[in-house]
Amino acid sequence: MREGARVLVVGLGGLGCPALLALAHAGVGTLGLCDDDEVDATNLHRQILYGEGDVGIHKVDAAARALAAIAPRIELRPFRTRLLPTNAAELVRGWDVVLEGADNFATKFLAADACAAAGVPVVHASAVRWVGTALAVGARGRPCYRCLFEDVPEGDAPNCAEAGVMGPVVGLTAAAQVDLALALLGGSAVAGTLVTVDGKSGTLRRRAVSPRTDCLLCGVERRAMETIVRIPTPLRTLTGGADEVKAAGATVGEVIEDLEKKHPGIRDRLLDDKGVRRFVNIYVGEEDVRFLEGLKTQLKAGDQISIVPAIAGG
Repeated sequence: MREGARVLVVGLGGLGCPALLALAHAGVGTLGLCDDDEVDATNLHRQILYGEGDVGIHKVDAAARALAAIAPRIELRPFRTRLLPTNAAELVRGWDVVLEGADNFATKFLAADACAAAGVPVVHASAVRWVGTALAVGARGRPCYRCLFEDVPEGDAPNCAEAGVMGPVVGLTAAAQVDLALALLGGSAVAGTLVTVDGKSGTLRRRAVSPRTDCLLCGVERRAMETIVRIPTPLRTLTGGADEVKAAGATVGEVIEDLEKKHPGIRDRLLDDKGVRRFVNIYVGEEDVRFLEGLKTQLKAGDQISIVPAIAGG
């Protein structure tokens, strides 16, 4: 599936640059470039897509120019933004795999959560000092990033700029990340594989990560909870005629994402870029989610969701 594959790279720094080069030479069809930063002279030793003439230029623009010269047939899609809670779901949707190489935990966890909700495989990577890691997470999202790291650490965790990182370690880690991504694209069973790069000893270690039953994102208890969703007549063409279906998720938004996986096309009938569409009402029990917490409304065992088209009057 490599030829024609769609790959989103989040973070165009020390990991993203060599990863993009490898992906371009591998012959993928479309590369998404996601970053909100500019090229800095102090990072050129490890951000190998850029040169001195790129300093001060947006990384997305500099990376796109370099990649177009290397592989002119690849479609490049620029996203001059960082991954945020307001755009993560939309950014990761529709890609064959996401490569996450951000330098902060908040973005890493957000990428993990967004890809899990969208059913998109993701390969996480990080490198600090002499050690780098790459973790492959499949479309089913189990095991996941939160199986290793439960949540964003409290306090300030040092990133590579503060703690330092060896340039060759970043390159080796990016190579491991791309290797896992290409394996996922090719259908190999590498989901749950963790590769560790030890720059001091010059060794690579590859091992399988075990899923945690109590994982906040993919744990058995969380995944087992399904909610009954009542489907109105106009949408039953998408559910095979069923007036009730089941979908899993801890929030209304997650249930809709699960509905989309099982019944493609239903999400766009319910949501737009602002949230629930104007002429659609979504109820949890008897409460309209607009008066609760919207798509973030938490669900509990026994809750039922009803989708009701709004009726315009005059």
